[in-house]
Amino acid sequence: MNEPLDALGKQWNNVCRLVLGAEVGNLGTYEKWLSEWSEGLYYSKSSISGKQVAFGMPDYPAGSKRMSFGEVDFGRKYPSLGIDEIKDIDSLFQAVSDRAYYTGNIVLGNSKYVEKSTNVSDSFYVYGSSRVVDSKYLAYSSMARECECVFGTAAPGESKYLIRCSDTYRAQRCLEGWMVATTTDSYYVFDLNYCSNCMFSFNLRNAKYCIGNAQLDRSKYLSVKAALLGQMRDELKSRRRLPSLLEIVGAEKPDYAPAKAALSSLRPPTAQKGDMAPVESAFSQTSKLLLGVELKGISGYSAWLSGHLELGKQVKSAISNSDIFQGAYARYFEVPEARIVREDEALALAAKLKCAFDPATVSLDNAGELVRGIAYMSLEIRDGANKNIINCMAYANSSNCYFCVPCVHAKDSAYNFWLRSAESIFGSSVVFDSSFCIHCYQSVKLTRCFEMDSCRNCSGSYFCHNCENVHDSMFCFNVKNLKYAIGNVEFQREEYMSVKKKVLDEIALGLEREKTFPISIYNIGTGKRVRE
Repeated sequence: MNEPLDALGKQWNNVCRLVLGAEVGNLGTYEKWLSEWSEGLYYSKSSISGKQVAFGMPDYPAGSKRMSFGEVDFGRKYPSLGIDEIKDIDSLFQAVSDRAYYTGNIVLGNSKYVEKSTNVSDSFYVYGSSRVVDSKYLAYSSMARECECVFGTAAPGESKYLIRCSDTYRAQRCLEGWMVATTTDSYYVFDLNYCSNCMFSFNLRNAKYCIGNAQLDRSKYLSVKAALLGQMRDELKSRRRLPSLLEIVGAEKPDYAPAKAALSSLRPPTAQKGDMAPVESAFSQTSKLLLGVELKGISGYSAWLSGHLELGKQVKSAISNSDIFQGAYARYFEVPEARIVREDEALALAAKLKCAFDPATVSLDNAGELVRGIAYMSLEIRDGANKNIINCMAYANSSNCYFCVPCVHAKDSAYNFWLRSAESIFGSSVVFDSSFCIHCYQSVKLTRCFEMDSCRNCSGSYFCHNCENVHDSMFCFNVKNLKYAIGNVEFQREEYMSVKKKVLDEIALGLEREKTFPISIYNIGTGKRVRE
């Protein structure tokens, strides 16, 4: 008996009844299809037990030692390092390499029944998933917050009963719902807010009983829906998968003439020139705080800052050729450029273009043809009060952010993936409730930190992995409650500060000269010199 899978299987059947109208078979039957969207999940064998372990990043170096969170001995005592023998960062790396294990299967807080998953906190019954917080009954999903009964979904928030959705907020009973907020009972839709009972629809607000953006009377809609759900169940049982929304949209070449005609009178919004001065100032102040030197000209450090990130790219509106940023978040990087438009263009098109069709003929097979003239997608996600947002795709209540995808309650930051409640963060990924950090990853509640991975409640620390409540420390792995520690061993403050000065001087000099630095938290642990 596998309790997590058994419980999840029962919930899967329940969700299928709610979303598809009937059960379609065991959860395991659809593992390949559902796991296609399990972002940020990588498996490697434990160096201790040989068992498979889930990791949240692919960047750990070949030849490094790995372990499961359950194999960590947080009470272990480590031999002291010879401080006088430490000449530079490379010698430090070699000195701590015996204790440098990268840890996966990280499960924190009040959590239980979690398998093949990592970076999970305060959650129950989670399988094959990563970056899950305050949730229960999730499988093959990622970046979930306060969710229940979600399967094969990327970036769901406060949502329930989902199958293969991407980027939802307070959504319920949806399948292939993309960028949906406060929306229920919808299928194969993109950018719906406050909608219900919609299928094959795009960029709608406060709509219901729509197919192809055209509203039907309730009885006619429910009749078409019942027939389509029957087709979906048959397809799942025979092929073990359904086509994705993007597969359907990409099946037909767009005809831009109707869209261009519909937008002929639309005036483009006045371009807002971003002000880089606040971002530049924050970068200089943060580098001064962390490294003792004010680095200037953030664009010159872009390659170094974004070295472990996939942020996105600039594309053009398919209709107006306007610049649009396509972020690598929640599968949006898969949206075909031929269908991308500005937000105002998308809303105007939704108001003017409706599908003309015989409801009795709608099927999965002809859905691509049905939506050919209306399937335009805006990638701009904005909420709340925002100021001076430059090259960011999804943001809310943020200011002075540059190349951050997404950012919520963030300010004075650049080159980041998924910031929330953060200030002065640079070159980092999945960092929440933190401030004044550079190159930090999958961490929460950090202050004045540099090169930290999978850490919590730490301050003034450098090159640490899987540490909690560690302060003013360096090169620590899999430990808790330390101060003035180097390589998991505490030192007198004066000794620590002497080594810290050597390390920071070396980093600062390298960054000022080369605009990059070759040593990071992701190349410790091999026992080899990083630089010859």
